Amino acid sequence: MNAIIEIYYAHKHRYGYRRITLELKKRGWIVNHKKVQRLMGFMGLFGLTPKAKYRSYKGNLNGTVSNELLDKTEQNGKHTRNFSTGRCNEKWATDISEFHIANGKLYLSPLLDLHNREIVAYDISKSPNFEQTINMLDRAFEQYEDLEGLILHSDQGWQGIIKS
Repeated sequence: MNAIIEIYYAHKHRYGYRRITLELKKRGWIVNHKKVQRLMGFMGLFGLTPKAKYRSYKGNLNGTVSNELLDKTEQNGKHTRNFSTGRCNEKWATDISEFHIANGKLYLSPLLDLHNREIVAYDISKSPNFEQTINMLDRAFEQYEDLEGLILHSDQGWQGIIKS
């Protein structure tokens, strides 16, 4: 039992019964993983569960929106997307990127004009949420009066599901 406690605290509570069993076997102990699991449960020692990874896709929440960027021509049996434009403010694109910094994570939501690759607006937040997307869009819409016919392209993430 002392060896289990020693390994558990030496690895900062990160090791569960499987890794502790492997470590015990490396040290020459002959022990079954079920026994280690029972002893750890008895002592109240549980390995820390890693934080979940950020995934923005939450499924089909608002139905399907037609893909305005899809070309009708096929290449190799697949439709192609047309990101080219003839003028500014014809097609915008957005996505959310996760950045790891010393204090945790930050989420950047930029809005890109596909004509000249200019960042029209952006928002930085400590959590990826719908409010971040709305703030970014409000900043963009404040700059322009007439956005008739604008196409806003987003990945399939839930934050950017908005149709102009």
